[in-house]
Parts: sequence; structure tokens; C-alpha cells
Amino acid sequence: MKIFCSKDALLSGVNAVQRAVSNKNPLPVLQGILIQADNQSLQFAATDLEMGIRCDVPAQVTEKGTMIVPAKLFTEVVRKLPDTTITLEEKDQQITIGYYQSEIILHGYDPEEFPLLPDLIEPLSFELPTIIFKNMIKQTIFSCAAEENRPVFNGILLQIEGTNIRLVATDTHRLAYIISEITNSGESRFSGIIPSKTLSEIYRLLRDEDEVLNISYSSNQVVFQFGSIYLISRLIEGQFPNYKQVIPQTCETKVYLSVREFLDAVERASLLSRDKSGANIIRINVENNELRIDQSSELGKISEQIGIEMEGNDVRIAFNAKFLIDALKVIDSDRILFELSGPFSPGVMRPLDNPNYIYLVLPVRTS
Repeated sequence: MKIFCSKDALLSGVNAVQRAVSNKNPLPVLQGILIQADNQSLQFAATDLEMGIRCDVPAQVTEKGTMIVPAKLFTEVVRKLPDTTITLEEKDQQITIGYYQSEIILHGYDPEEFPLLPDLIEPLSFELPTIIFKNMIKQTIFSCAAEENRPVFNGILLQIEGTNIRLVATDTHRLAYIISEITNSGESRFSGIIPSKTLSEIYRLLRDEDEVLNISYSSNQVVFQFGSIYLISRLIEGQFPNYKQVIPQTCETKVYLSVREFLDAVERASLLSRDKSGANIIRINVENNELRIDQSSELGKISEQIGIEMEGNDVRIAFNAKFLIDALKVIDSDRILFELSGPFSPGVMRPLDNPNYIYLVLPVRTS
């Protein structure tokens, strides 16, 4: 195998696939990146057997072939290369990287041992604008659980029903829900839990110039294609909780307030809300068209007042400050409706100009 290409092309390829490289799998070959040279392009591929990414970059191919390069070392080498034409040659699992009158030789892996990324057999698929899906990910992914003891909460529920696409994420303490409309799904129906790692990668790789995202799916896998990227992921097995049952249909108190004012006040109060246990709890009092946050700890005291419009009962309630901040940072609206029903019922945020987004957060019981 012998090719000529730019440093930027090599860097683009390794950056696209490197997050799919396995760090834990005992198979050494999975710590490598597959590079195939054919048809005046290089195809980069990596997988951890849960997720796989392929990416094509332009190159001048003088001799077709396949090599497996050590991912971490190869990526670091490419970043340090000069901005000139780079040659790649492979012979007997030895990879020679040439530039100017210099060369670097790396030891590779046997390409025969690398598991090829599958193409789905007779998949169902649809397309939607990348900007819509990217925004849907941003407004839900932060609600996934970080712990891995209950896998269904490490993913996001993706549902397709006719012309609707829905993402739902929860860690059992909060829930983010968003729905959008698509025009070319026909009568498709799909429900699957996609690992948050997969959607995090999609968000990272999607660019504004990638106008259309194609999503294909089977019973246990999903594929995302856009630009030069092909990403395949397994679906998480298990039953996602019935989110419709936990979203309250009524409330006792409606609070209309500015997203920016509320976010700024909660962030300031959170600086003084951390106690010795590491908890970050803020107490909110809603009455007389005013929302007040009074916070005191061994660090000091703060009192925040925000002018609001309210309907219904006065309420005192406490929340984890981080759970409020995470949502307020991704809501693309100036004002929200915050629905409350007493100190022990969940609060529900709804952007006033977007009925398709809901964020639910459980309160904290305080003595």
C-alpha cells in the first residue's frame, strides 16, 4: 500500500474515528485504526464493538491496500507532522510515514483480525436536517445517567412515529423531552435506546455544512450517515420507563419568568449552596409575583429576588441547583413557564415559544 495525502486529510480522518477506538477491550487490534486505500481516497475506521465510525478523506492512491495503525500513537504523530504532502506505505505490518526527506516507522496490527463495520440488512431509514437533530441532542443528553449500573438510563430513547421524531432522556431525578416533525419518514415506527456516547459523538461530528442526516435502523442497531461519516451503534437492551406517566398534566402554581434572570440567580446562589456533604441545594420561595432564593451556608449568605408573573398558590420548594442550571443553559427561549405543585411534586419547565420541549426535575426534600 502506498498513498500521498495532506496532513489535514490525515488529521480529519483520525479525529473523526478516534473516539470509537477501544480502551478497555482485551483485543489489541481494537486499539488501532483501520486505513484502507482505494479509489483515490482513504477510509478510516475504528470500533469498540459497541460503536463504529467510518470516514473517507481524499488521497492520491498509487498502490491499494489496508493497514491497521496504533490509534493513539498515530494520532499524536500526525498532529506533529509538518504541513506538507505526507506519504504512507505499509509492508508486513510496518507503516512508514514519509515527509520531506524524513520518515517515521510504526508497528501496526494484522488487518485480518480487525472486525469490519457491518452495513444493515434491509434497514428502514429517513432523513432530517442536521441542525434540528443536533439541537434535540443538546437539549436532552445532559439528563442521561453517568453511572453504568442501569444501562437504560445511560441512553436516550429515540422514537419515530409517522412524521414525529422524539428524544427522551432521564437519570430518574430529571427528564428531558423534545419532539420534532420530519416529512419523509412515511409510516415508519421505531423505538430504541441509543447510548449517550453515540449521540455525543454525533453531536461532535455534525457540522453546519452537513445539511442532511440520514438515520437507518434495524431491531438492534442504528446507523447515522452525514457528510463523509458513517457511524453504527448498537441499541441498549431493556425497557425505557414510561415517561408519559411521570409528566404531570396539571399544576397548582404557574410561574412565568426570564430564562437569563433565573439562570444567573441560580448560578450565583449555587456558589453558596454547597454543604459539607457536597450537596448543591437551593431553596425557592414563590409568592406575591416574586421568586426569591435565600441561601446560607458556612460560606456565607445570599438573597436573590426575581420579578415574575404567577398564577395559583404560593410555594416553597428546593432543587439541586445543577439540575436547574443544566436545563436553563440549553433552553433556546427568552422566557419559560415553570409549573409547580407543592414542595414534593416535580417541577416542569416549558419554553413559552416552544411547546415541543419539556424538562421535568424532582425536588429535594429538606428538613
